[in-house]
Amino acid sequence: MNLAWDGVKSAREITIREMLYEDPRKVLRKHGKEKLRKIFLKHIHRFDKRNRSFWKLVLKVSDEEVAKASSSNFREACKIWNY
Repeated sequence: MNLAWDGVKSAREITIREMLYEDPRKVLRKHGKEKLRKIFLKHIHRFDKRNRSFWKLVLKVSDEEVAKASSSNFREACKIWNY
């Protein structure tokens, strides 16, 4: 799958797209839990409810860590609609 459909070649952006669209087993083997955990918490606003729940479980992220990451993320904390 071509994950650079818009020309973005940033390793971080490609990793986020892999987390969202690729086989999770392949992504875990390629990157490791610690790297994915950091990316997940820093870019939590990019994950919808289903993806967020899945990666939270797989990466063993606590509810407190998710709440802290969400409250410190401007895009997540200032949502107009709760969807």
